[in-house]
Amino acid sequence: MHSEAKELLSRFGQEHLIGDLDLFSEEQTALCVSQLRRWEPSDLQASWRKREKRHVFEPFLDPGSSVSSKAVKKGAALFLAGGQGSRLGFERPKGCYPLLGKTLFQRHFEKMRSDAPAAILTSRLNHEETLSYFDRQNRFGAQKLFFFSQDTLPLLDEEGKWFWMVPGQIAEGPDGNGSVFAAMERSGVLQRLEAEGIEILHIVPVDNPLADPLDPELAAFHEASGADLSLKCIRLEKSEEPMGRLVRIEGRLANLEFAELTDAQRVENSFANTGLFTLDLGLVQALAKKDFPLHWAWKSTPAWPGGKRQAWKGERFITDALGFAKRPCALFSERNSCYAPLKEKKSIGEIERLLVV
Repeated sequence: MHSEAKELLSRFGQEHLIGDLDLFSEEQTALCVSQLRRWEPSDLQASWRKREKRHVFEPFLDPGSSVSSKAVKKGAALFLAGGQGSRLGFERPKGCYPLLGKTLFQRHFEKMRSDAPAAILTSRLNHEETLSYFDRQNRFGAQKLFFFSQDTLPLLDEEGKWFWMVPGQIAEGPDGNGSVFAAMERSGVLQRLEAEGIEILHIVPVDNPLADPLDPELAAFHEASGADLSLKCIRLEKSEEPMGRLVRIEGRLANLEFAELTDAQRVENSFANTGLFTLDLGLVQALAKKDFPLHWAWKSTPAWPGGKRQAWKGERFITDALGFAKRPCALFSERNSCYAPLKEKKSIGEIERLLVV
């Protein structure tokens, strides 16, 4: 195992870690080898060095409004559920977090027909526990339910190098919800949805209990507008709210993350993306083969030796699908009708109030 670990670290250009292998047990080294076998060589450092890229853009001022036409395309729901509830003091899959006696997963599946196909994106952090939870709940009666997991990427130190999280394990993190399309194809879930005759896919962040998994309003707007990608947006009253903003880059609809905007730009751009998307399945098939860019954030993470350190975490964002879509559109919706994400403990009271209105 030692020789294979050494060979793999060299292959990835991380020779600075090889000397530490002598400090690890055979079991720890085997863990390292197993981890390295999952990854393909890529130049993460090249993306990391370009992380300060700035955009020239104009404000997005003209979202669409609801239409009265009835959608007829067959849809499936895709839940983004790879996170843990750590920020809520809940060391389980976030979808298992209870609000007024019902978990987030339960609230979503109570809005769905039992015969409607649904897919759930998990991560290595919570895949097995999520499967176990759904088995205990008899899958909420869902007849066509598919699970698949996203991949991970190494974290980078201040010099763009890998480091250990614990002995024998490279520090890593989920590679972002923008990897969902490639993961769908890799896992076979995309092919199963094709076989079900699915025409549109509704993407729902699991932490938003107000979301309608098969959103008829967004589906009708999507069909009437002739879009291949539609999203719901809201207008922000507070510019400091850390949400991505919809803008136009070279005339095309795009999303910029909160950290990519100056204070003045946050004031000027008030339409925010809710993370609720509807996509043609043909676009999903194309996105599975696209190379989504990485976005970098400086975060605290466990590390060995030392216990903790700051590191660069690279993630692919699903909002970059806008750049690959031919006809992206945005539908304006009132915030309290569609958007109340569970991010922090302090938001629980307000979310529960909205759930009983």
